[in-house]
Order: sequence, then C-alpha cells, then structure tokens
Amino acid sequence: MSLFQALLGAVIVGLAYLARRIGGDPQLERPIILGPVFGLILGDLHSGIIIGGTLELIFIGAAPFGGTAPPNVAIATAVGTAFAVESHQGVQAALLAAIPAAVVGTLFELFAKTACSFLVHPADEAAETASASRIMGIIWIANAIHFLAYAVPTFLALYFGSGAVNSISHALDGDVGNGLSAAAAILPAVGFGILLSALYTKKLFPIFVVGFLLAAYTDFTVIGIGLLATALVLVLLPRTRSAAQIP
Repeated sequence: MSLFQALLGAVIVGLAYLARRIGGDPQLERPIILGPVFGLILGDLHSGIIIGGTLELIFIGAAPFGGTAPPNVAIATAVGTAFAVESHQGVQAALLAAIPAAVVGTLFELFAKTACSFLVHPADEAAETASASRIMGIIWIANAIHFLAYAVPTFLALYFGSGAVNSISHALDGDVGNGLSAAAAILPAVGFGILLSALYTKKLFPIFVVGFLLAAYTDFTVIGIGLLATALVLVLLPRTRSAAQIP
C-alpha cells in the first residue's frame, strides 16, 4: 500500500471513531461500512463489500458498553481488507490479518483510556469554575488521544504490512499484556460505577440489587432482565403518577 493510501486509511479510521464520540454513534466503525470504503481506496469495491460483510458477522457482538474495550473492529477491518485485496487471497487472508489487528487495536485503545483518566481531575476543576472553554479543550485533547490511538496503529499496519501487527502483538506479551488485560477487566466496573453514581437513589437501589442477583445467580439473560425491568416500570409508573396527584 502506498504512503498516501496508508495515511488516508488511517485518517478515515480515526474519523470513524471520532464520529462515535461527537456524532451520536452513527456506526461508521462497523466492518460493513469500512470494508467497502477500503475496497474503494484500493480499487476493488467488490472485494471490500464481501470482506466487510464477512467481518461484520464475525464482530457483530463487539460493541463498547460502559468502560469496556472490545476487539477493535475498525482497525481489524482496515487491515483485513487491505491485506486480502493486495494479496488476492480473499476472506481467509482477511481473517488472518484482522484478528491480531483487532487485538493490537484494543491494546492501543486501552492506552488511550488510561491516558485520558489523568484528564478527569482537570475536567472536574474546570467544571467547578464553570470554565466552558477549558472543559472543551480537555474534551478535544481526549478526542485527539483516541484519534491517534486509532490512526497510528492503522497507518503502521497498512504501510508496513501485517508483519508489523504480529510484531507489536508479540512485543506486548508478558507483563505489559497482563497489565493491559487487568485494566480491561477493571474498566467495565469503572464504567458501570460512573453510571451508578449518576443514577443512584435510595428508593431504586434495591431494584438494582434484584437485577444483579438475577443476572449472577439465575439463567436470566440481560435481555430477559431488561424486559422484566420494563414490565416493572410499566406497572409502577402509573401508580407513582397517581400518588403525585393526590393533594
């Protein structure tokens, strides 16, 4: 891949990620979107559509919830599509390159999340002084860090080839990889903790405990608990409104 194509692909992947942060998550990171885009960049739209659709089926459950860092589907799609198109080996070659690229991409994203954690206290201080310009500056610094966490590994993988992906993956084995794995395990709890700190009320907290117990000690799925919670809201909400109208 040429230098221009690698730079263009890296910028596209970085912007696709930023769309999630500032555009209401239009799903531009998904393989079914990026696959055809990279196929078009490389002059083989047909292969890009096929590879993007195949990778979408593989990564269809990979989505960020709370503070989680799932496999990086954007970088995986870019690298997998480019490798498959240039090697003319089809979907199998795409999978060979996409899986390690997804792992390496996740590690870079964890680095970005860790770096941005140091911006939390300056953001709190800016909020206390109601400094809107400072708050926006901190937000865009965090956006830039995440943009680079997507664009840099994408460029390296596209320009230097799939060998660079495997080299980075092996270099991060051992203590560094274990540390990042531990961070990945902790971040979801941090994300849910932040949500709970905003949603916590004494009256509703027992319902949260009931939902947690159902998820931990029964065969209820998340969807089942969500449907049960919806039914509970539909039952309790009219009663709450009626009680509020009583003088």
